[in-house]
Amino acid sequence: MPAFSHGGVRKDVSMFSVAQFCTMELQAKDQFDAWRSLHKDTIELFPTGERSAGFAAAFSSWTLGELVLTRVVYSGAPGRQWRHHPKSYLDHWCVVLARAVAADGSARGELSFRSLALPYEGQAQDSEVITLYLPRDQRPVDEQRLDGAHGVEVSPDFAPLLSDYMDGLVRHLPHVTPEHAANLEMPTRALIAACITPLSTYQEPARSALGAALIDRARAVVRQNMAAPDFGPERLVRLLAMSRSKLYRLFENSGGVAHFINRERLREAHLRLSSQREMLSIHAIGNEVGFVDHSTFSRAFRREFGYSPTEARERGIVRSFADEREGLGQG
Repeated sequence: MPAFSHGGVRKDVSMFSVAQFCTMELQAKDQFDAWRSLHKDTIELFPTGERSAGFAAAFSSWTLGELVLTRVVYSGAPGRQWRHHPKSYLDHWCVVLARAVAADGSARGELSFRSLALPYEGQAQDSEVITLYLPRDQRPVDEQRLDGAHGVEVSPDFAPLLSDYMDGLVRHLPHVTPEHAANLEMPTRALIAACITPLSTYQEPARSALGAALIDRARAVVRQNMAAPDFGPERLVRLLAMSRSKLYRLFENSGGVAHFINRERLREAHLRLSSQREMLSIHAIGNEVGFVDHSTFSRAFRREFGYSPTEARERGIVRSFADEREGLGQG
């Protein structure tokens, strides 16, 4: 159990006991390290800004028998990167309801399901995160089904029901005794299983088709904007009107979002270099797919295809010449 000292008073806090902790009780320069220490058993945290600027966040947790509900409220805290702790001893599932405030002041929520035993990482600047932690119940069939839903947003058919339930727990658990709260464990488990299991058991084909459709949309947006050297994941998120975490999950098994964008740039360049009708220079083509520096373009091209842009153009010329000779022979 991590402990923090402030004003000579030690405050013990744990992710898995009824507790409260607020970083605003600490000096600004110590706030992020204290917050990271609080979560050290489940996730690794990395700041995206200066630690000296402070990290204002408040944590509360309640137990429901063996289940744990936590709520985190961020007060202007900077963005952060995080990942599941690779050596965590906490082999739990968790349902995560994350809310972020949009530019127009509206709150947008996203509900997802994860296993702490499996790799997962992301970036966030949420204003509120409510999490339900469920220890594994040692039933192989249930474990396989629930692990199959790892990292996936909860189905729209069930997300409102589960979100409202988690919000209700946050409102009412502070006024419920631990003994009475323990009576909620089995109904809560049953509700989560009912909302999560159908997604992993019956909707895999639909999820795969949806993922393919989203990738096609992302590819079209990248191709429309690849001439801009500063086009990257942040702008792709905005143009797709998709949450950052959902976009990153979509490409986490294929090298990431930035790699996808870079690969699309290079594939377009390869297509144009191989075309007999393309009259622009190699340097100009590199510029038109977003590479300002010619040497950077050449190195990236060789890493992707195993040969240089010049060789790609030469191969295209040879192939076009061979096709023309074959056409003449058939005529």
